[in-house]
Amino acid sequence: MFRTSVSAIALTLALTPFSLAEEADRILITTTRIATEADTLPATATLIDRDQIELEAIATLAELLATVPGVQAVQSGPAGSLTSLFFRGANAKHTLALYDGIRINDASSATGVFNPGSDTLGDAGRVEIVRGPLSSIYGSDAVGGVINILPRALPDESVQAYGSAELGELNTRRANAGLGYGGDRWRIGASVELMDTDGYDVTPARLSTANGDEDGARFRTATLRSEVDLTDGLEADALYRWRESQVEFDTFSGGPSGFQRADDPDLESEDRLQIVAVGLTHETETLTTRLRAGRVETALDSYDANALTDTYDSERNFAEARASFAPGGALSPVLTLGLDWQDETIATDTAFNVPLSVSEYGLSGYVIGQATLGEVTLTGSLRHDDYERFGSQTTHNIGAVWAIEAISTRLRASWGTSFKAPTLSERFASSAFITPNPDLTPEEGETIEIGFDTELLLDGTDVQFGGAWYDGEIENLIETVFDFTTFTGTNQNIGKADLTGYELYAAITPITGLQARLDYTHTDATNGDTGVALLRRPEHAVSASLSWQASERLTLSTRLTHTGERLDVTYDDDGFFVSGSGQVDSYQLLDISGHFDLRDDVQLFARIANAFDKTYEQPAAFAGAPRTVSVGVRWHP
Repeated sequence: MFRTSVSAIALTLALTPFSLAEEADRILITTTRIATEADTLPATATLIDRDQIELEAIATLAELLATVPGVQAVQSGPAGSLTSLFFRGANAKHTLALYDGIRINDASSATGVFNPGSDTLGDAGRVEIVRGPLSSIYGSDAVGGVINILPRALPDESVQAYGSAELGELNTRRANAGLGYGGDRWRIGASVELMDTDGYDVTPARLSTANGDEDGARFRTATLRSEVDLTDGLEADALYRWRESQVEFDTFSGGPSGFQRADDPDLESEDRLQIVAVGLTHETETLTTRLRAGRVETALDSYDANALTDTYDSERNFAEARASFAPGGALSPVLTLGLDWQDETIATDTAFNVPLSVSEYGLSGYVIGQATLGEVTLTGSLRHDDYERFGSQTTHNIGAVWAIEAISTRLRASWGTSFKAPTLSERFASSAFITPNPDLTPEEGETIEIGFDTELLLDGTDVQFGGAWYDGEIENLIETVFDFTTFTGTNQNIGKADLTGYELYAAITPITGLQARLDYTHTDATNGDTGVALLRRPEHAVSASLSWQASERLTLSTRLTHTGERLDVTYDDDGFFVSGSGQVDSYQLLDISGHFDLRDDVQLFARIANAFDKTYEQPAAFAGAPRTVSVGVRWHP
């Protein structure tokens, strides 16, 4: 009865990732590359700031993305495990990830996918998640959506320090610390984050091949940033970020038969990311010019009994130039012009493929414009990408927002195209069973979206509700076609996906200090040729939670998520393959968190994840995390 009551309450109340009073004034950077009022943009976006991250005691990016409507974060085990992101039903490779606007997708992976399971959030000031196509802003990969991790702001003056220490079940230890200084013309900040966990057995207990072997993880992250005012209006900046994670995992080729999903204590992967960037910004009253250049390096190594088995390395050198012109006036026009250049190199050496080393450069130009005509704000963007090896691609996005003040509502609509460039591995990787296909063309997407947002003040109660409907398709999907007469396969552009759905939300602030929200997501993602539902995309998903400032010092939060039935690759209780498209049960998870202010600058915090200790698999044949309790202390300026 207790569980039923708690679930019923949580299903009707949900926490917004920002206070309702602040939503009208929230600023979004990702959709235009410059700070823009979110209410003027025809985009569906979620902004999660530092306060929200700390209130829910969220440690990893994968955990955070699992709370976002319209996003399925499918993690194959505990913290650090490989996580696939499905934005509005699009494939995992159709998500672009940025750190401070810098592309961080792994170019050396087979599909150029981004794995959020490797990233912690100690140095994140806020995270912007935009659902829908943004290739006309960023080029390849931005088909289903974009994630932009924005670092903590540097102090404006004096010395500031922050940090936290946390202990939890599964022998989890986490700590982060940062120190910054702000002077008249110079600002600098550095942070370090450490996290270790023994994890749990990724092989579900229902499988006869499970033996309880824990699959742990280890994270190390360091960030250094600086800004210098060279003259009035001219600023130089620099960024360095290093991240490393080590994760244990289990096998699909084990057990007594050698062909079962089974425990393996000897398998481990090591994932590294390094970002170096320098920039120069000149700003006047009407014109802002930005130059930036740098390098992103990624590396993924796999080990079996400490023996190196596979290596994936990439290096991306980049340079960008951008100018934004805002002359003011009745239409409030803003025009942004930009150029992007990158040179990408990958080197892979795996157990079954021929070693590969190949590179490619690309040059892109884009224009973004926005203007307001009365109550209507128009936004448009156009981008042309030219690649060394396969040619060029042009994408666009156009949208409008109509602010109807009489009914406190804004209507929005957009139409955009997108693309995913064939990766170097997809085109040039080879083995005894795979033939290269350098003639692959980009995967191409097109999406329309219509939405509305309403905010009312009813007898002192702030009520907000809205939703968005979208309809899209992705053509020329790259799939491996195998010829059983020659026993060889090759990647070809033959697939198609149809993606439709809608997202609804309702939020309320009945009294000061109490905030609630309910989100419902309906996803219809199917194979465009067969009509069969795509794997790991539940048709129904619900997120609901409650935030309550119980006193001047105590704040509490609960979040309940429901993940509906879905299709997946399934295995029986002995770990043998059953189906490539089997039905998987729905499940619900309840998280409870809160913090207590000992002083203005010191907080105690705690979190109970999976409070009902629900047994579930996401994805199938991978055990979900059990109930865990963690406690900690943090200090901040």
